[in-house]
Amino acid sequence: MTKREIKCEQALRQIFEYIDHELSEAERATMEHHLHTCQSCYSRAEFEARLKVKLGKLKKDDPDATVHERIKSLLKSF
Repeated sequence: MTKREIKCEQALRQIFEYIDHELSEAERATMEHHLHTCQSCYSRAEFEARLKVKLGKLKKDDPDATVHERIKSLLKSF
C-alpha cells in the first residue's frame, strides 16, 4: 500500500483533527507520513500540541462579571 501524499496546506487544515485524534486511520497515516517528511509542518504540529496541553492545565474557573461585560462591549462595537 502506497502512502498518499498531501501538501502543507492540507496538512495545516487537518492539524487540529490530527492532534485531537479525529482523523480516520488512513488520514492519520497520511498526516504522519507528511509530518515525518516536512520539518515546517512537524514544528507547527508540535507547537499546537504543546499549546493544547498548556491551555488544558489553566485554571478553569468562570471569569468574573467584568470580563463578560468587556466582551459584550467589544462585540457591540463591531
